[in-house]
Amino acid sequence: MNLRELAFQLSAITLIADTAKEAKERLRREFAAALEEVGADSAKAAFDGEEIAKVSLVQPKTSPEILQESAFTEWVKANWSSEIVETVRESFKKHLLEEIVNVNGNAVYPKTGEVLNFVGFNHRDPYISTRFIDGGRDALYTAFRSGSLSPADVISHELAGVAE
Repeated sequence: MNLRELAFQLSAITLIADTAKEAKERLRREFAAALEEVGADSAKAAFDGEEIAKVSLVQPKTSPEILQESAFTEWVKANWSSEIVETVRESFKKHLLEEIVNVNGNAVYPKTGEVLNFVGFNHRDPYISTRFIDGGRDALYTAFRSGSLSPADVISHELAGVAE
């Protein structure tokens, strides 16, 4: 595939994935309501008469969470004072990190010129982003709806290499 064909394929798959994600969330809500209606907690899925999956409503165990951080901290301080640590507020840390600049690989606080050996710069891998232009997503929706483009045709390229 050339670059334009790859870009098209990626755009079409992105649309299919986004639509599938939305449909999945909707179907999950409908499935949960249907389970509740019949008093069940799971159902089997079948294709051509063969069971292919079991879909279940999972009830996770409850776990404690802290509702009042200051009260929790005071309780810990009263009972285990050695477990209290001094820390910098997250909002201030974020503020400072936004001001620090990269000078030849060194973290420098520009207001003082200090080199901060305890701060580094992470190196993130580049990634691909699909951003539809105005009307682009609608053009694909229209093509899918009219039948001039089939999700099956688009995904068949992806499935060609999948072992049976």
